[in-house]
Amino acid sequence: MKKNLIVFMMLLTVFGTFSFAMTPALTQAAGSDEIGSLIKDQLEPVQDIYGQDEVNSKSLAETVSNMVKILLGFLGIIFLILIIYAGFTWMTAAGNDEKTKKAKDIIQASVIGVAIIIAAYAITYFVIDNLLKATNASGLS
Repeated sequence: MKKNLIVFMMLLTVFGTFSFAMTPALTQAAGSDEIGSLIKDQLEPVQDIYGQDEVNSKSLAETVSNMVKILLGFLGIIFLILIIYAGFTWMTAAGNDEKTKKAKDIIQASVIGVAIIIAAYAITYFVIDNLLKATNASGLS
């Protein structure tokens, strides 16, 4: 029961965070130009210093998107290492139930982790793409 409550609270926190992240995109998609103009107003001093061509809202969003992709890529590598380690532990268990159970637990946790990684990637891609489209950028392709 306690484990289910912890999982529910974690999911509620994650979805609550993403709902706040999607609010600007949804507001912009509904026809409000306030958010797009606010972003452009905040970028004007930076554009004055570094020049018009070097800084824009699209480059910032693409930078954040690339950082998230790199981070999730590293998490995928960690998943692969855990699966290999768990497989090695299972194959060398030699009938030891304790080692076999440990390997199964590692594999189970790794698969759950990779499912969360894929969901995080999909949600991040969706949010950033819609945010770029909402601020009149071309979006991710």
